[in-house]
Amino acid sequence: MINGRYHMKIVILKSSPHKDGASNTLAGFFTKGAEEAGHSICQLDVARMNIAPCLACDRGKNSGHCIVPDDIVKIEEALADADMVVYVTPVYFYEMSAQLKLVIDRLHCFYKKLSGKKSLLLATAWRTDDEVMSYLQALYVGLAKYLGLQDVGAIMAKGCGTPALVKESPYAHDAYALGHSLA
Repeated sequence: MINGRYHMKIVILKSSPHKDGASNTLAGFFTKGAEEAGHSICQLDVARMNIAPCLACDRGKNSGHCIVPDDIVKIEEALADADMVVYVTPVYFYEMSAQLKLVIDRLHCFYKKLSGKKSLLLATAWRTDDEVMSYLQALYVGLAKYLGLQDVGAIMAKGCGTPALVKESPYAHDAYALGHSLA
């Protein structure tokens, strides 16, 4: 407890190929708010990690650990102690980045360990129409349900294809406020 609030361990999975891109900028506002509220943050840049595609071997299903020897173990270790996972992605062709999809496909082995944790989606897109986020939103809701996560919501930053556009948008404030209000 910090200032009468529960201190959470939050793992942020950033997946933009652009290290200083729009989605990571949005995540920065969320992070600032969460840290100011006393939560601890672990940021993993999955776009720069060695994550192989799922082999669909089903061998990890019983052990709870993926057998493919790569950086998924770092993600698994971080998520084991986490209270919340935040998925951060740019929107490409109505979906999340391929880098984040690789990670999500590999959660299959240890998804039971995620049950009950909180989750959030932070996404950015160039386009401004409602349809641009609709498929990603549906995928995220289904993912949270399948993994047994408590969906805290999503900030779907439309019309925010650059860091400058994110900073000038109301989504920056929304991400900060959401991070700051977590209990």
